[in-house]
Amino acid sequence: MNFVLLSRCGVVLRWRRFFPFLFRCLPGLWCLATIWSAEAASPDLIIWPGSINPRVVDRNYTTSDCEVVEGCASPGPRRYLIFNTETRNIGDADIVLGNPANNTNFVYAPCHRHYHFRDFADYRLVNSAGQFVAIGLKAGFCLLDSLIWDNTASPTTKYDCLNQGIQHGWADVYDRDLSCQWVDITGLEAGIYMLEIEVNPIGRLPELNRTNNITRMSVVIDAPCSGPLANDIFANAIVLSNRVETVFSSTGCATAEPGEPNHPGTRSTNSVWFRWRASYSGNVVITTEGSTLDTVMAVYTGTNVANLASVSNGRNDDDGERESSRVSFTAVSNTVYRIAVAGYNGGQGGVALNVNPSGNDLFTNYVALAGGSGSIWGRNTTARRETGEPVPPGPRGTNSVWFCGQAPSSGLLQFDTEGSNFDTLLAVYTGSKITNLVLVASDNDSGTNKTSRLYFQAEAGTNYWVAVDGVDGQSGFYRLNWGAPGPGPRFHSLRQLPSGEKEIELWGLIGDRYRIETTGDFGTWTNWMRVTNFTGRLQFLDPVTNDNPRRFYRAVLVP
Repeated sequence: MNFVLLSRCGVVLRWRRFFPFLFRCLPGLWCLATIWSAEAASPDLIIWPGSINPRVVDRNYTTSDCEVVEGCASPGPRRYLIFNTETRNIGDADIVLGNPANNTNFVYAPCHRHYHFRDFADYRLVNSAGQFVAIGLKAGFCLLDSLIWDNTASPTTKYDCLNQGIQHGWADVYDRDLSCQWVDITGLEAGIYMLEIEVNPIGRLPELNRTNNITRMSVVIDAPCSGPLANDIFANAIVLSNRVETVFSSTGCATAEPGEPNHPGTRSTNSVWFRWRASYSGNVVITTEGSTLDTVMAVYTGTNVANLASVSNGRNDDDGERESSRVSFTAVSNTVYRIAVAGYNGGQGGVALNVNPSGNDLFTNYVALAGGSGSIWGRNTTARRETGEPVPPGPRGTNSVWFCGQAPSSGLLQFDTEGSNFDTLLAVYTGSKITNLVLVASDNDSGTNKTSRLYFQAEAGTNYWVAVDGVDGQSGFYRLNWGAPGPGPRFHSLRQLPSGEKEIELWGLIGDRYRIETTGDFGTWTNWMRVTNFTGRLQFLDPVTNDNPRRFYRAVLVP
């Protein structure tokens, strides 16, 4: 921290705090001065999530195309995830690069005949296992004032391709149709992924703060078109059975049926169908956020594709985020609603259909879990922590969603978030309201790939409240699974070493905890140790070296 004496000099500073003090300015005279803490103004870059708009496209480049020559594409037919990148300067100073010919961070690209900025942004696609499955990078060639987003910023552009930079309050925008603005996903399996975009990944540019450089977004990647999915047909609609739920599909190869009504948008002929029965009367929100195409959506009532009636306010093109669709209407309890989703202008891509996303944000709006086992998908992207909500041990979450289920029988019960595409937190409580909950069990990373898994001794007839949250505000598509624990631990091998010690190998699920017991007569079991299975396979030694052949072992799954 720098301290400067306040003076009449025209120095631009970020004022933080001041300290008055006296000093002798002339013989016999004391003067009052003030010391101010000052910090130099700095730029600060972020990727604005609202502009990303991911799409999946098929392209074919030859060996002579600049994209191939400059190393951001492979020749031949490839599949790409493309997206816009809006880099905002939220700092209080400009980012200045100047003339690229005089900046060592730029390299000249002779094929495109312009300069590229090295390491401006990294693109990563992460699977539910937390692994980078596809990587791309942005070869920035012209950083300039493309878009003003702060109405207090200078209204006049300052930077262009010959004098590059971004004013504070402005953004540089790369459209998704520009070269090399993509991640190659050729051969990638269909599924739920997380797109990560990191600006200034290795710190070449000076910034006030680099902790905000990564922006994440959940995306649905569908398989290349090889034939329409079953729900291309009205009669085979995917059924949603919960007040809050997400399901997935694809418009690739989808078609329009004879007699199908015209949905909003132009030539929206590749519809897929969903069916939702309202369990209540009141407002419902349905969106396609998370899809990788520009969607149109329409909601109907009726039993036949040729005699459907449009629901008031149930038709939409772009009211959701990132060219997705969003409708809001008053549902009538026990009414079956037919939902069609299509690609605008016949666009193809993965579809996420969300009914009341984050609609179980409040404890009192919990989703009921029916039966002794099951699974449900959803989104927590707009959820928030409510007043009085308990904080379980471990990392703090900020965007919980709630569920409640009654144990049908007594015994070991498991909850997990396997399949979620972000780092989840999981907690189970008993109680009757948000302020008197009693923690039963909680977990952060016992599941695979940053998911959560816990189990506990449930009592028949008891209501258990379940909170799914994200570590440090992470969000996306979650999956909550519940039921009896999976296959228990099993001994794979047991052998006696020359020293007389016994080497034991135990297999089971990663994150499981066991109580190892021993006996010599199958009548009395003695607790020996408690262990946690971190890798799926445990190996340990029993140091007992007596010759008694009647020594047996068992592993008991414990909470």
